[in-house]
Amino acid sequence: MIEDIEKYLECVLPKSYRAFILFHNKEMEGKVYLYLAKDLVERNECYGIKEYAPGYVNIGNNGGGEAFILKLGEDDPEVSIVGHGSMDPKLKELVSQSFSRWLELDFRCDND
Repeated sequence: MIEDIEKYLECVLPKSYRAFILFHNKEMEGKVYLYLAKDLVERNECYGIKEYAPGYVNIGNNGGGEAFILKLGEDDPEVSIVGHGSMDPKLKELVSQSFSRWLELDFRCDND
């Protein structure tokens, strides 16, 4: 399944995120909804990530019209949020300095 995601994105997933989705297999509820591996390609196609945010992967949403995105090509990229309406990385806001840190903080913002 991960190979299908990477083939679609034409890039290897960040190591920290790749390790996470290997074991993340249940849906999350609340302010942070991270997509299951089986849904990643469909969600990224739906929001046009390759067209509007090339070099990024949409990993989930906040239930309020914003997507959590990671930059591809980095081992432990920062987590940012951007509106689903634009998906423009120039408009992103920082959520956490790295995916692994965000995971340690139980998916809260660094400044919470």
